Amino acid sequence: MPWFVRNLCFRLMLGRAGCHVFIDHDVYMKFPWLVEIGDNASINRGASFYPSFFGGHRIVLGNNVRIAPGARLHAAGHDIADVEYQDSGGPITVGDDVWIGAGSIILPGVRIGARSVVGAGAVVTRDVPPDSVAVGVPARCRPRRPGAT
Repeated sequence: MPWFVRNLCFRLMLGRAGCHVFIDHDVYMKFPWLVEIGDNASINRGASFYPSFFGGHRIVLGNNVRIAPGARLHAAGHDIADVEYQDSGGPITVGDDVWIGAGSIILPGVRIGARSVVGAGAVVTRDVPPDSVAVGVPARCRPRRPGAT
């Protein structure tokens, strides 16, 4: 399906979609009405979004966010101590001007600060401050992004 038709379909289903949003082929969004995307966002192939339906936890992307191929954002989770595996997720908030690298995983309840970078393959389990670079498994933050003012 052409990109503009795919984007129109997503725009109708999403909780919010800003201007100039590009969503590539093979992007998966479970419960898309719980996903909000700001202006000038780009989501590449194979990215996956899992908001929490039962917990109502949203995934919110700011303006100028770039998500590389295969990145996964999971706002839904389960409490392993609970035999019934009740939903224990948390919202994910991605600030403006953030780049999320290929194959990275963002777990429930994480806030990624503005102008930050999440390195390829990183597993983000806690908040990332603004102007940071988060790399590794689990992701560790370098205090300032090189060249940040």
